[in-house]
Amino acid sequence: MKESSKAMERRLSSEKRLLFSKIFQGAGIDIGAGDDLIKVDGVVGFDMEDGDANHLDKYFPKESFDYIHASQCLEHMHDPKAALNSWLKVLRKGGYAVVSIPSWELYEGMIWPSRFNPDHKSTWSLWQAGSPAPTHVCLPEWLASFNCDLIYCDLIDTNYNYQIGTRVDQTYPYENRVEAFIEFVLRKR
Repeated sequence: MKESSKAMERRLSSEKRLLFSKIFQGAGIDIGAGDDLIKVDGVVGFDMEDGDANHLDKYFPKESFDYIHASQCLEHMHDPKAALNSWLKVLRKGGYAVVSIPSWELYEGMIWPSRFNPDHKSTWSLWQAGSPAPTHVCLPEWLASFNCDLIYCDLIDTNYNYQIGTRVDQTYPYENRVEAFIEFVLRKR
């Protein structure tokens, strides 16, 4: 999938490149990086072989990192709110959390369980109030519950073909550079 690579390419070539250049400075952690660790100096990867990302604060001291990055990871957590709170504990005050999750509408096609990834435990939307998933997150209200400033939250539909829609997983192959996700950036108070 290489979702982190696609996202970093977009981030650093878009009108938001100055924001993202500022964010990815210092010590960082890429949660759920797998074989697609973001290419930023000072970043370490954390994946299943390293431990349980639901409880990241058990592996690192508080305020260890200047930024955290998690691409297509939060939807795999048993309790996304508890997981994000755990992640924020290892983030320094003033640090940034950059998170992307599959869009319930564009990626999942509002079908549960996910046809494209059976390990998804939750659905995510910017406007839908619910779904048949055990956990559904409507981001605007949910993000307001954290002790952070919301810097940015948007639907990312880079190269998405709305005529094809959700009949296929458009995020494959990598060469098409399709994104069907929601991305948000929080700054810890």
